[in-house]
Amino acid sequence: MSLPEGRIHLVGAGGAGMSAIAKLLLGRGHQLSGSDLRGGSALDALADLDVTTYVGHHPEAVAGAALVVASSAVPDYDEELTAARDAGIPVWRRPRLLEAVTSDIPTIGATGTHGKTTTTAMLITALRALGEDPSFIVGGDLVEVGTNGHAGAADLLVLEADEAFRTFESLHLRGLVVTNVEHEHVDHFESEDDLVESFTAVARGVDGPVVCCRDDPGAAAVATATGAVTYGFSEGVDWRIEDMDGSAGSVSFSLVGPVGPVGVTIPQPGAHIARNGAGAIALLSELGRDPRDLAAGLVTFKGVGRRWEHRGTVGGIVLYDDYAHHPTEVAAVLDSAAHTAPGRIFAVFQPHLYSRTQRFSEEFGQSLARADVVVVTDVFGAREEPVPGVTGELVADAARAAGATVHYVPHRFELAEYVAPLVQEGDLVVSLGAGDITLFHTELAPILGERS
Repeated sequence: MSLPEGRIHLVGAGGAGMSAIAKLLLGRGHQLSGSDLRGGSALDALADLDVTTYVGHHPEAVAGAALVVASSAVPDYDEELTAARDAGIPVWRRPRLLEAVTSDIPTIGATGTHGKTTTTAMLITALRALGEDPSFIVGGDLVEVGTNGHAGAADLLVLEADEAFRTFESLHLRGLVVTNVEHEHVDHFESEDDLVESFTAVARGVDGPVVCCRDDPGAAAVATATGAVTYGFSEGVDWRIEDMDGSAGSVSFSLVGPVGPVGVTIPQPGAHIARNGAGAIALLSELGRDPRDLAAGLVTFKGVGRRWEHRGTVGGIVLYDDYAHHPTEVAAVLDSAAHTAPGRIFAVFQPHLYSRTQRFSEEFGQSLARADVVVVTDVFGAREEPVPGVTGELVADAARAAGATVHYVPHRFELAEYVAPLVQEGDLVVSLGAGDITLFHTELAPILGERS
């Protein structure tokens, strides 16, 4: 499948996935325009690259386009999509665009319920440290290069293979890391078995090596079904993590594989970071790179925006932001915080999606209870309409029942003023969630600065 000649108009261009694709397409010589209902920094970044952009509904924007591509979250009745169909302009969804792109460029990537963004970023960092210049599409900005999409070498694309909307089922892949497979995206997968079956089908379709983390039951099931290479802390894996040291805000370990032990140090804390690094090294080694060189490259890893992102230290209070929006992710972030914070840990959480909040409220409460103080705000609904009785208070009650000290602040814009008097020097404050909770530290830091 090839892309048509002429301008491509992207609907939902301000989203992480669509903006990354836009940067790749621009670098490969395509003419683009784009719109987004809310606008934001990602859309502004495309405008800075001379893409004509629109905020809101602009049916006239599709006039003259050769192709219109919509984010999977954009409804079929969107005014721009309707205008395109009425004008006879082809309308694709993001998965079909990715199918075309990955048919054209040899592609490897990472997938999983958690960790796929960070693992994809590690693949890119390790390759760049070897002097390679892979093209890439990632669901967050790589701190080291300040972007989520790049048109580099024409013979290698590194891609975050996202399971949301079953997008990864459309990809053509030459290599894949499967970090874990845990029930998520309950609006698209009926059960955990359905999810495992989808991951297994994707793994079977890869024309090249697949490596799976055997520590995770879901990923282990995929490995068993496909005969994939395995990695992790577990006995009997092909690439085993041993002698992990998770102190001092980083993680070091020995990765024992086919060429013997390789020392690895990654400047971020947590066992999940060790697993992600092991998966990246394992896949690239299976593709012919030297694991020792790859390990040396990961020493330079600077992380991804909104993944354990340090947002500053004000008045002795350390601020972090993380995209964690599933109970397992929240638990992993708070475990990392425990290795970093000299004082109390404040977890400021915004639930994402009504369907996810309804399904996982108890689990969220248990994960959040790892923090010393929990602050919960209301649900960021994103593409979903409100569900009666489903609010952030479900999570707050669950965290309280799990033994946490909990504050419920329904309105997100009130969080900074509420939290500021509670924190003191030595505390660590981490915001958690996939919505506009990322604005919280921008609002909190000036208040803390005024009193210090």
